[in-house]
Amino acid sequence: MDIKERLKRWFKLRFAVLYPFAVFMIIFANCDDRSLRYGIWLIAAGELIRMWANGYAIKTEKLTTSGPYAFVRHPLYLGTLLLVAGFIVFLRAYYIGAALLAVMAIVYSGTIKKEEALLGGKFKEYAAYKKRVPALFPAIFPYKEGEKWGFSLERFFRSQEYKPVLWIGVIIIGFYLKGKFLVDKEPLDAGKIRLMAVAALLITADITGEIVKWFKRRHKRGE
Repeated sequence: MDIKERLKRWFKLRFAVLYPFAVFMIIFANCDDRSLRYGIWLIAAGELIRMWANGYAIKTEKLTTSGPYAFVRHPLYLGTLLLVAGFIVFLRAYYIGAALLAVMAIVYSGTIKKEEALLGGKFKEYAAYKKRVPALFPAIFPYKEGEKWGFSLERFFRSQEYKPVLWIGVIIIGFYLKGKFLVDKEPLDAGKIRLMAVAALLITADITGEIVKWFKRRHKRGE
């Protein structure tokens, strides 16, 4: 993804909503052991759904009805909403979090209408798919019509969904340590040092991956 694409993505409305929330949380929010235990399940569920979906999605080349798309039309949005809900519970930001989810629901409803209008015009079978498969609340039984294919690691890695996994780990560790140091006033010990080392490894893994991709792109241009 080049700089122009990144800027375009950063300034989409839904990201413009999420970033101020993230800044507010960094400054004011804290977690505890109880909120971590409850929030982590929603966070994990949301990210697993996104990972699952990215292994099947073929964007607008084909109508994707495999994997999670057989149960819900927009699993990536569902995963994102669960992720946000998980962090709201994790950081105990219930009031501002409820407002954020309401705004996201409004934003996503408009985005979904635009995307579905595009898909409906491109794929004649989309009307039947839309009728049978809910937008965000998964169906009990999968949609069995349409072309099917399996999970692809290549599609998953091309989507770069592994990057949020790394940074979710860093964020959880960061807020957990923030609570321990600034709120509970606990001293540095071996357990906290290990968590800091894990966070450093996750950040290093992401940076290393970006460096490797940069060298590969440079090598291709040199050829």
